Amino acid sequence: MDDTFELRERLSRAWRAVFDNAVEAGSPPDAVVETMTAVAHARFAELFGTAAAASYLALLAEQMRDVDHDEAETLIRGEAPGPAPFDDVVATMDPAWIERDPL
Repeated sequence: MDDTFELRERLSRAWRAVFDNAVEAGSPPDAVVETMTAVAHARFAELFGTAAAASYLALLAEQMRDVDHDEAETLIRGEAPGPAPFDDVVATMDPAWIERDPL
């Protein structure tokens, strides 16, 4: 399996479609995100080890702090904030893709 940008984009769209479908089916968005994160983190730890999983979460947290810092600087300068992540993403992927789309 090649780990390419196209593969990552396809997987991102699939995760977004699963999220959107769960929310449309009545699941609270925060519960969906927490559950998806817990499942992904557990699988990450199984594949790469708990230390790598913890380090990965620490790196993600650091990146989020950087984004928050940049957004705060934008507001301090009096500029309009940019769009939130995923605001312009449209989930057009069939959530059943994984059953028929070979990686």
